[in-house]
Formats: sequence, C-alpha cells, structure tokens
Amino acid sequence: MDAAIAGQQARRRIQPPEPLVMAGTPPTPAAFRCPISLEVMRSPVSLPTGATYDRASIQRWLDSGHRTCPATRLPLASTDLVPNLLLRRLIHLHAATLPPSPSPEEVLSQLAAADGEPAAAEKAVRSLAAKIAPEKGKRASVASAVSADLDSAVPALLSFAKGGAGADARVDAVRVLATVAPELVPYLTGDGTENRDRVSMAVEALAAVLSAEGIAEEAREGLVLALVAEDLGRVVTTLLGAGANGAAVLEAMLTSARVDADAKTAIADRPELFPDLVRILRDAASQAAIRCMVAAVQVRGRPARASMVRAGAVPALALAVAAAPTAAAESALRLLAEAARCGDGKAAIGADAAEVAAAVMGRMIRVGPAGREAAVVALWLCCCAGGGDRRMREAVASAPEAVGKLLVVMQGDCAPTTSRMAGELLRAVRMEHEKKGMAAAYDSRTIHVMPY
Repeated sequence: MDAAIAGQQARRRIQPPEPLVMAGTPPTPAAFRCPISLEVMRSPVSLPTGATYDRASIQRWLDSGHRTCPATRLPLASTDLVPNLLLRRLIHLHAATLPPSPSPEEVLSQLAAADGEPAAAEKAVRSLAAKIAPEKGKRASVASAVSADLDSAVPALLSFAKGGAGADARVDAVRVLATVAPELVPYLTGDGTENRDRVSMAVEALAAVLSAEGIAEEAREGLVLALVAEDLGRVVTTLLGAGANGAAVLEAMLTSARVDADAKTAIADRPELFPDLVRILRDAASQAAIRCMVAAVQVRGRPARASMVRAGAVPALALAVAAAPTAAAESALRLLAEAARCGDGKAAIGADAAEVAAAVMGRMIRVGPAGREAAVVALWLCCCAGGGDRRMREAVASAPEAVGKLLVVMQGDCAPTTSRMAGELLRAVRMEHEKKGMAAAYDSRTIHVMPY
C-alpha cells in the first residue's frame, strides 16, 4: 500500500502545470463608474464630501435643485466641483488596455440590429455618445457615419430616445442626433416631392434636439439659426403640417434670443399659424401648441391676439385649462387673459361663457400663483371691466364654490392688483346671487376660509 501511494505522488510531481488562462478583457474597477449613471466616468469630479461623480451626472443632480451628496446624503457646504485628475488618468490608462472600440459605422449597425433588445441598443447608444465627447475628438466621424445613412440611423436613434431604458441613455441618443440635426433642415424646404415619412422623421428629430435637456446651448442655437436661414415661409408651413413636433420647433424659433425680430415677426404674422396651432391643440392636446401661441402673442401683441381669437382658440383653450397638466393649463389661462383684452376675445369668451367659466373656476386654485393671477385677470376683464359681460357674470356665479375660491385667492400671496380684481369679482357674484333671490353665500368681512 505504501508503495502504491508513493508511486501516485511521484506521478503527480512530474505532471506539467496547467496553462494560464488570460482574461480577454480586464474588468472595469467599480471606482471608475459614476455612482449615479453607473457608467465609466468621462470627466470625474469630486464634491466637498469626497465622493466622485461624472461631471454631467452630478451637474444634472445639482441643477435639479438638490443640495446633498447623492452617495452620502450629507448636505453640501459648497457645490464646487473639483476635477479628480488622478482618477481621470487611471481611467485613461485602463481604457488603453481595452480592445479597440468599434467604428461609428459598426456601432450604428449594432443599433439597427438591436431592435427589441434594449440592453444591446443602450450599449450602442452609449458607445456613440462616448465617441462625441470633446476629449475623444471623434464627433465628426460619428456625424459622418450617421449622415451616410440618415434614413435608418435617425429612426433608430429616435426610437431609443423615446423608449430606451434610462434617462441618461435617452439623452445620449438625442446628443448623437444633435450632431446631424442641421443636415435634416433641408428636408423641410423640399419641393413637395419629399417622402412624407422622411419629413416627419426630420421634424421629430429637430423637436427632440430643441426640447431635450443636456444639449449644449450652442448646438441648439446653431440649429435654430439654420432653420431661419432657409426659406422661412416653407419651413413654417412644413412645421405646422407636422403637428405637435412642428409646434415645438416653432416655439424654439420664436423664443430664441439669436433670432432677430424681423424673422420672429414674419413667423407670427403667417396667416396659417394660429388656425393650424388651434387644430394641433384640438387634435393632439399639444402642450407645444399652447407654448407656441404664447410665444407668438409675446412677439406680436395685439395683432396676434386678434388672429388667435379669429382662429377659434377660445373653446380649445378652455378644454386645455380643464384637462391639461399644470404648466400647460397655466399657459392656457394666460392666453385666455390675453384674448379677454380685445373686444372680439371678450365676445368669443362670452359665447362660450358656461364652458370657459367652469374650466377657469374649476382650475383656479389647482395651479400656481401665476396661473391663479391669469385666471383672475381673465374673469375680471370679462365680468367687470367696461361693464362686463352679463353671460360671464352669471356663469361665474353659477360655478361650484365660486365664493370660496375667490376668497382663497384674495387671502393668498397674490399681488395687490389681483386681490383687488378678485374682490370686484366677489361683489359681482354676490349681486348675481341677490338677483336670483339666493341667500348670501358669505360674509364680506370674512378673514379666514378653509381651502376647497
């Protein structure tokens, strides 16, 4: 037995060692990844707490109003971001050990083939976004690759931007689109033979770039200037025909500080502008259409108000006040107040008194201070100014809890002028109640009211 054991030990000693297996790709250290995006940091910066993040991710965190460290939850004594040069150097050294990255053309092919595979699509988008980072110096090559096949690359990027996993990755897709957005502008000025789907794709991409956060301001302004430099009339007509996305592009053109007053006036004076915006608002409940109308009224004032009223905006705005999200409802209330400043606007509001009064009174205390003030201004102009409109006074007096809501506005933090207008509306409501033999619904000396 002892001899057999000794023989086995001898054979074990003379066996050759097993070959070493080298890993194909070295693993990425966890310290190289941003705690927010979980991606390898491109520009690592440190907070006073000592935690390090990618600059783009932590800047978005701070811009959203946070004043704590995301990792430690500690309050920040300062929001200064200090570049972590040592970590950046280590990340670059690690990247040098990785296999060569695929070309932009290869990544776009991977993105096109990743339909239905979110993880693969996100990986491709992240790769493209990494290549357009300033320190990579490959922005031109990415733009060239996308431009070479706009009809397939742009829809793939748009699809991911709308439904991809992760907000940062969706922004990355739009950032890649921004590299080629100026090349999509000529699609809007074709001779009418352009494929309708191609025009729709171009407008959607332009709207995504102009509306998304995380896009450099110079890229946004450069795109707007490219739009204005084309045949402006044809551009406006094409955008209005493209629905809500076109309205978003027009809003960016009307609100850009780089567009001169003559160009903005030319857009706001287009005869089809308000009729088409009202159609878009009715068909798609588009918040962009409301914002675009606000911008046009700010540019042209009285002529734009008259055009808006003639286009039949009042009923559509009343629906938006009642049903739209808060920000859009506040903008719609501002437009109703603008409409009430002209005779035709007052007449249009009076013709739909029941609907307008119900919408405005129903939303009055469910918006912010600016929205409440716009609601009071619109009602005061229609009910009290210049004798007012009897139909509107009756409609406001018939609204549920009208007295209580006006009291809430008066006792809130509104401007003195708004409080005075609300007081006059309150007296008008009381007079309507007295005409109908209704008991007084409130004591005019009330100093406190429970919120409704």
